[in-house]
Amino acid sequence: MQEEILKHTKKAYKELKNKKHSFGEKTKEIIIEIFIIVFAISLSIWLHSWSEHRHQQEEVSVFLSNLKNDLKQDIKNIDKEKKEYEKSNTGYQKILDLTPHQLDSIARSGNEINFPIYSHGPKNIIGNFEGFKSSGKIGYIENEEIKQKILNYYERQVAAINEVDKMYNEYLFKCFDKMIENADKSEAKLYSDAKFKKTIYFLIMLGKNNIRVYDKNVKPEANELIKEIEKTLNK
Repeated sequence: MQEEILKHTKKAYKELKNKKHSFGEKTKEIIIEIFIIVFAISLSIWLHSWSEHRHQQEEVSVFLSNLKNDLKQDIKNIDKEKKEYEKSNTGYQKILDLTPHQLDSIARSGNEINFPIYSHGPKNIIGNFEGFKSSGKIGYIENEEIKQKILNYYERQVAAINEVDKMYNEYLFKCFDKMIENADKSEAKLYSDAKFKKTIYFLIMLGKNNIRVYDKNVKPEANELIKEIEKTLNK
């Protein structure tokens, strides 16, 4: 394209120096050459922009495809964590339901009471999102609605479940610390203590709240986002 522009520039200059042509003929030829040059430059810019835009949208398609897979895995991880919360809550409730007589019987038998300890960690895959966002390419997504849904999911919902999990873990390990502090007490006395029972009850409430956050907030948005991505990719 540069060679073509240079060729017509030389022709225009040559025509300007042409003594055989009248002023009108020179003007006409030079205008034609200028038009060709302007057209060539405009075409070059348009082709470059079109190529760049096409490349950007290819990157968006790859990103959305990877994001869809991430979201599907997020849902699987969330379901797994939900089951672990339910399992832990069942274990804590069994402890709360033990009567003083049952606690004494367990102590006399030499058996131990199983106190569930399951630390809930990050379950969302955020690498693809963070990489695309930090590279400044999130603006390549032309569908404003899906872009906002992606940002909302990763910047609000993912942050929310990380926060509730963190709160749960911190409280769980406080409970565990209390058990260590009261290691000199028998399990029967520890688990029959009213304050400790309230602690376990609150742990159950936290677990139920986190399950609610998973079911009511995170999973519906992840599923909705998957549907929107599939619509976009199938266009």
